Amino acid sequence: MNHSSRLTLPAFYLSLSASLLAGSISTFAAAPEIFPELETRSHFDDEAGNYTDVDDPAIWIHPQQPQHSIVVGTLKEGGLDVYDLQGKLMQHIPAAAAPACASASASEQENCQENSAGRLNNADLVYNFSLGSEKVDLVVASDRGRDTLAVYKIDYSDKTNIRLIDITAAKQTFIFSKTQDEVNQGRTAYGLATVSTDKVRAYVSQNNTPKVAILELYDNGDGRVAYRQEKLLEFPATFPLDNGGSWTPCTGDDGDLPQFEGMVADIENNRLYLGQENVGVWRVALDAPTDQSSWALFGKTSDFGVPYSRGWSDVEEEYLCTLDKEKDPGYGSAQLQADVEGLTLYRGGKGYLLVSSQGNNTVAVYEANGNNKYIGSFTVTSGAVDGVNETDGMMVVNNQLPGAFAEGLVVMQDGENVTGSTDQSEADRESSNFKFISWGNIARTLKLDVDTTDHSRD
Repeated sequence: MNHSSRLTLPAFYLSLSASLLAGSISTFAAAPEIFPELETRSHFDDEAGNYTDVDDPAIWIHPQQPQHSIVVGTLKEGGLDVYDLQGKLMQHIPAAAAPACASASASEQENCQENSAGRLNNADLVYNFSLGSEKVDLVVASDRGRDTLAVYKIDYSDKTNIRLIDITAAKQTFIFSKTQDEVNQGRTAYGLATVSTDKVRAYVSQNNTPKVAILELYDNGDGRVAYRQEKLLEFPATFPLDNGGSWTPCTGDDGDLPQFEGMVADIENNRLYLGQENVGVWRVALDAPTDQSSWALFGKTSDFGVPYSRGWSDVEEEYLCTLDKEKDPGYGSAQLQADVEGLTLYRGGKGYLLVSSQGNNTVAVYEANGNNKYIGSFTVTSGAVDGVNETDGMMVVNNQLPGAFAEGLVVMQDGENVTGSTDQSEADRESSNFKFISWGNIARTLKLDVDTTDHSRD
């Protein structure tokens, strides 16, 4: 069954209260500094490094022995890494190969050379999924290269050798594309969040569009997990302003529209949060995601509504945007500077929503209830290991874990990793990895709650 729900923009504008788009920019104080505790291995986004670009972490909590919990990280074309809580590599899973040709004809063979290989972009967890007669824990990842989901069972029968096992059902249809040619054009599965309520669902965004598919995950009866689309949401690409005008975010290519990547579900407060990268953060009712009256844009980037000029760059081979800050109407939020990237939820105490503000290398913290009041921001700077910059994905857990993470753990992607290598040939290579940060240090700095009650399987 495939039901599609598309947003009618004029109706949405009428239902959107002026307060959501009212001026709210304020002075942003310097964010306090937090130091990372440890880091994972370095990856390199070049041919020698298999174009591996670290992106999004998922922290799985062991049901009986939390000290044996793991961190799973997406590496885009590099596949997946699995780490222990000391950042040591436990398992590496390569990305899937490009689809083979459907026939042996010369023309088909030539077309197949353009087929995209796997590119794992975002990951999330599902606990206690019913698979046959057993309950299993899953890692679900969006495969941007193949426009599909990849689903792995976490085998923790041997606590010293926890493994991911691919149990994705065969011959799944594309999520957004109709043909392989469309997949190769790149408007494919991008951001991802999972949620378990009456059903197990994945919310999956589409690259370079404001669309989000709602997929149901189910047992296909053959020991594998399949999925089917329930609904398709389409968010605005153009926004009304209080001054009577409208604003469309600047994009690097013709035809591109403001996309979502970071998403996270808050079951306790019946909310799904979605980060529209150069727009802001949306709040949607989980139990009625197509009800546009529940949609609220409560956090906007500092550039929201700012006029700009757009010109082609032969060097960058894309359009570049020049903002006219002197004409800033003041509709944005100083604490969020584009792009809005990783979103994650701290489920202890009062609860907090953390949002990666990539433009100024900070993390903004909001209350998880009410109108998501902004609390403060922090930045992760160099200490025993280098700091965090250009963060894409991140995740926080409030569980009591070993050592420095007795009050909780935050794992963040570092898009500008400093390798610390004495090999001069690595100095100019673009490197990324994951940094592990103590929630206790963040909480004390921003006067936030510390509550290590385990909610992972609630």
